[in-house]
Amino acid sequence: MEQKTEKSRYFNKKLGETLKTFRRAKTNCTAVKFAEDYGIDKGNLNRMENGVIDSRISNVWKVAEAMGVRLSDIIRALEKELGPDFKLGGK
Repeated sequence: MEQKTEKSRYFNKKLGETLKTFRRAKTNCTAVKFAEDYGIDKGNLNRMENGVIDSRISNVWKVAEAMGVRLSDIIRALEKELGPDFKLGGK
């Protein structure tokens, strides 16, 4: 099993914060209510928003659709949060 690097932990944390910000702004729902209303696993959403898992793109897409936003909007916000010099791989 691959160990998480500092960069991947940081990435997951920022992705989670971005998802949480979008959820609150677009739905004004708690994570539990949002998950229940849109058929998303509560535990998985919680782990995604808290940055403790490597979120699959299909799960992020599903959350974006439930919020009524495009996946690209979330990615752009994440890129802005990470900054132009962030690289997940390499040095």
